[in-house]
Amino acid sequence: MMWQAVIVDDERLARMELRALLQSHPEVAVVGEASTLDGAIERIRLTGANLVFLDIQLKGEFGFDLLARLSKDVAVVFVTAFDAYAVQAFEVQALDYLLKPVAPARLASTLTNLARRGGLDIRTMPDPADEDAVASPPERLALTARLFLRLDERMGFLAVAQIRAVLADGDRAIVVTLDGRRWQVRKPLREWVLRLPEEQFLQIHRGALVNLNEVQRVDEWSHGSFHVHLRGESTPMVMSRRFASRVRARLG
Repeated sequence: MMWQAVIVDDERLARMELRALLQSHPEVAVVGEASTLDGAIERIRLTGANLVFLDIQLKGEFGFDLLARLSKDVAVVFVTAFDAYAVQAFEVQALDYLLKPVAPARLASTLTNLARRGGLDIRTMPDPADEDAVASPPERLALTARLFLRLDERMGFLAVAQIRAVLADGDRAIVVTLDGRRWQVRKPLREWVLRLPEEQFLQIHRGALVNLNEVQRVDEWSHGSFHVHLRGESTPMVMSRRFASRVRARLG
């Protein structure tokens, strides 16, 4: 598959360096450059580009803001001098995260991954049931991490430590925060199970993941299941018999 790429960076020299590196990869054609987000949108629209190399900190702009303006068939690779945004990049499902100065071998690895994914919706996470996903599970988030993702219908930051519970909602999820608010996010529960710190979060039901610090008490209920009472929640959550067995095995 031939990739039509636009390089978005407010430093001309950085654009030139990346363009030079990409010359060694005939599967990628650089069809445009931009120094602003509006310029990037225009170049993508005019060229039909399906790949963007995107700097995060532009003059007066934040690279993450571009993602809400892109269609899902446009792959995004972040290229930045700052490693602090790696977690956020993963959460918005960018293809990769390259640190400046970009190493040729690292760029080659990114493009190999891009070729492997081919024409798939590149901002759709692999199903954990997939062999590759099982073989290489994503790195877990730290409790101190902050995520940048779509909350309801807007992009925003979410601190992992502020999550009280995550509830299944079809192919999405509802994140309950410590202030009692409920946010719909475009990530299924299975992804949160794989990513949230397991010493802090516990799946108690096929449809519920809870923050252990927020558990006030657990009451026996019926047929080996339990009611889990969370701080700030008037209705208890059910811990099913099957998951109760897993909890005993894990926590003793």
